Amino acid sequence: MGLPLAEIKTKGWEALVKELGYAGATKFILLYEPGEGDYTKNRKKLFEDLTIEKILKELKETK
Repeated sequence: MGLPLAEIKTKGWEALVKELGYAGATKFILLYEPGEGDYTKNRKKLFEDLTIEKILKELKETK
């Protein structure tokens, strides 16, 4: 039957972050998102696993 949609979304996001980093993954998603809805509510779910340590690591790797 395949993966549940929630799992597909999670795995897809993780793959994008792995290949593009958080900033690149977010930019990619925004290319296809119509910009509707409540971003304040959605960002909590979108960035729930993001930590300061991950942000700092990403910044160091980008330099």
